[in-house]
Amino acid sequence: MLIEHLGEYNGVARIDDSNRINVLLRESEKLFNYEINIDKERIAALQDEAEEFIEFHPTTAHLILARMACLLRDEDAMRRHHYSILETTSEDPASYRDYSESLRKMGYYSEARETARRAHEMVPHDAELLRHLVKNCVISGFFQASWHYFDLAIKANARVMTREFNFLSEAVRFFRERDIGDPELERLQQIAIAVLRLEELIPIGVLRSPAIHMEFIHAPVDPAGTRESPSQLFLMWGIQTSVRGDPLGVLNARLLQAISRSQLDRRILSHVKIRFFHRTREGMMSSGFNY
Repeated sequence: MLIEHLGEYNGVARIDDSNRINVLLRESEKLFNYEINIDKERIAALQDEAEEFIEFHPTTAHLILARMACLLRDEDAMRRHHYSILETTSEDPASYRDYSESLRKMGYYSEARETARRAHEMVPHDAELLRHLVKNCVISGFFQASWHYFDLAIKANARVMTREFNFLSEAVRFFRERDIGDPELERLQQIAIAVLRLEELIPIGVLRSPAIHMEFIHAPVDPAGTRESPSQLFLMWGIQTSVRGDPLGVLNARLLQAISRSQLDRRILSHVKIRFFHRTREGMMSSGFNY
């Protein structure tokens, strides 16, 4: 009889543990995806609770801890927790998708893209993974590649927004006509991220206030009143940071200096303007590309 009661108790305890770890997971998702202001006390509390579940719910606990490490900008801890997940779930595409999300959060856009590609290769017809890969291609500068995966996503019946389709089709055509390849655009964003890292900064952003905003803009018509030419159309590529005011101007000046010292083709700079910004301006989320 005692053994039966112990078995019932353990069963209830396991259910309670599962319920609690799922609550913690949802809380981590909220902090990771929706809240741009970091509450270190909430993060510390989540970390403490998640640590208690490492033994019996290791994958979920490590994912929570990896997300909290991202928010604290602790790259070593973030990678360590994701490696722990991959050691036991290397055949699960969700593990690579989650890792790519953490890499993206910390500004490792090229690595996030390649990690998302690994997830896609495991389940090539998964519509949501394809959409995830498309976005990671765009923010890392791989516009031509993004169009390939976008086409696959449509064929897989993914949810596709008209605005996304219009932006991507314009971007692909724009860069093809000007013979600007993905590697050159990837290099441009890597220079920008390197400038941030020198200042011990990373891009910041959540779903309603994106880390990356891109849109095509026409340069002002010149005083003579001549009609705009295609060369006056350019891509505005914004990366959100926590810096504001005069320091933001200094940061953008350093970005321009870094770009000017690079080996990038000067043509690119007349067609792409990459800048740091702080907080989403009104109307931004309804135009261009956001992630």
